[in-house]
Amino acid sequence: MVKKVIGKLRLNASSFPNVNLENKNMFRLAMEHSGIGMALIAPDGTWLKVNQAICDIVGYTASELVKLDFQTVTHPDDLEDDLTLLKQLLGGEIQTYNLDKRYFHKNGQLIWAKLTVSLVRDDDQQPLYFISQIQDITAQKKASDELSLANQEMEEFSYRLTHDLCSPLSSMEYVMEMAAKYIEDGDLPNALKTVRVTQAGITKLSDLVEGVLDVSKIKLQEENSQPVDVPVVVYKALEALSYMQNYSRLDIETRFDYIGSINTKPQKFMQIIDNFISNAIKYQDTSKPNSFVRISTYMIDGDFVLEVRDNGLGVDEIYRDKLFTMFERFHPEASFGTGLGLYMVKKSADILGGSLAYSAPEVGKGSIFRLTLPASTVKLS
Repeated sequence: MVKKVIGKLRLNASSFPNVNLENKNMFRLAMEHSGIGMALIAPDGTWLKVNQAICDIVGYTASELVKLDFQTVTHPDDLEDDLTLLKQLLGGEIQTYNLDKRYFHKNGQLIWAKLTVSLVRDDDQQPLYFISQIQDITAQKKASDELSLANQEMEEFSYRLTHDLCSPLSSMEYVMEMAAKYIEDGDLPNALKTVRVTQAGITKLSDLVEGVLDVSKIKLQEENSQPVDVPVVVYKALEALSYMQNYSRLDIETRFDYIGSINTKPQKFMQIIDNFISNAIKYQDTSKPNSFVRISTYMIDGDFVLEVRDNGLGVDEIYRDKLFTMFERFHPEASFGTGLGLYMVKKSADILGGSLAYSAPEVGKGSIFRLTLPASTVKLS
C-alpha cells in the first residue's frame, strides 16, 4: 500500500470531533444531487462523506469508500503530485488546485478524473476537511490521446509520403527526358529500356497511392461485427493469393485446432490474414528447397489465436520494434512493397480489440506472426 504521506502532518479525522458534515441542509442536498462526484475528505485522507456520483465513478458503495482513504484508490504514479498540492493547500500556499489523475475502479480498471480540491478551516484557521470534486474524463482523455497519436502519425505520414512520391517522380522525369533523347537519336533499344524503367516506377507509385487509400478505408470505414467462419476466410485468402510469384513452390499447411466461427469485423479480419499470408509468400527464402507456410488457429486461456509461421527471410531483431510502423521495408531486394501493410494490420487489430505479436523460430530463419482476439471481445460460437 502507498504510504500515507499526509499522515506525517499529524492530522487525522479524530483531531476534529466537532465537525458537522451536514450542518447546512442546502449544501447537503447540493452534494447528494450533484451530477459530478463530490466528497468531504479528512486531512488524513479518509473519506468522510461521498455522493452517489463518486460511487458510480469508482465502483464502490458509500459504506465501502468511507472505510478507505483516497491514497488507496489513487494510481501510485499520480499520488506524489496530489500529496504535494495537498501540503501546499494545508500550508496556506494555495487556495485550491486542479489535477488530472487516475483512480482505480473497484474492478481494477483505471479511471481518469479531473480533480478540484479546496480546504475548509474552522474559526481558528485549523483544517477541518477537504472538499473534492471529481469528474470522470476517461472518455475525453482517450479521445485526446487518440487525436494526439493521429496528429503525430499524420505528420510522419505527410513527410514520408511526400518523400516517397516526389523522389520517384523526379527520377521518372529525368528518365523520360533520356528516352526522348534516345528516340531522337534513333536508339530505340535504349529508349525502350528507359520506358520500361519508367513503367516500373509508375507501378510502384500506383501501389503506394493504393496503399494510402487502403489506410484511409481502415480508419474511416464503418463495419459491423458478424459471425465469420475462420477456415473459410483462410482458404479464400489462399485462393486469392495463389497468383503471386513463387506461390507454387511453397508447402502450404493449415492446422485448425479451433474450427468454427468467431464474431468479428470480417473485412478487418480478412485484411490481417491476407497480409500475414502474402508477406510469407513474398519474403520466402527461394534458396531453400523446402519453403513452407503454416497457418494455425487455436485457443489460449479462452483467447482466439491465428498464427502464420514460415521459414522465409525473417526480420532481424534490430528492426522488430519497427514492424508495425509506417513506411518500413525490411527486404526491398525481395519485394519493393509500400511499407504500409503491417501498419494497416496493426490498425485493423486495434479496431478488433486484438493484439499482434512477432517472433522468430527457435531454429533457423523465418517469421511467426500471431493475432490474438480476446474472449471478452470475440464471442466464439
